[in-house]
Amino acid sequence: MYETRDYILYREKALRYEPAEAASIAEYFQRLGVKIGNKVFTRLNRVSPADLHRPDLLHNIYLGLFKHMMEWMEGFLKKHKHQQGFDDAGKEIPPYSGFSVPKKPYHEMTQ
Repeated sequence: MYETRDYILYREKALRYEPAEAASIAEYFQRLGVKIGNKVFTRLNRVSPADLHRPDLLHNIYLGLFKHMMEWMEGFLKKHKHQQGFDDAGKEIPPYSGFSVPKKPYHEMTQ
């Protein structure tokens, strides 16, 4: 993982920059290992570039793993002729808050 950059600290350093420290402010930040320039979000208050894009693990990993597991399970159930029992068990799940009982067998669902 990359370390989150502290852009507020960089701004404070830029405001305190002394010409004697380096030939230019660009050279000063280059010595610190920071690339500077005008970015799209530079002048927006309360916007941290490090927080703009965060991959959603639920959709990228968990749903992909779930889909793979269920495809494997369907193949296994078909091979052993137990798909109907799986579909019947799904219909027997009692309803509870935030969950609706499926009306179709699992193998007929599209989402």
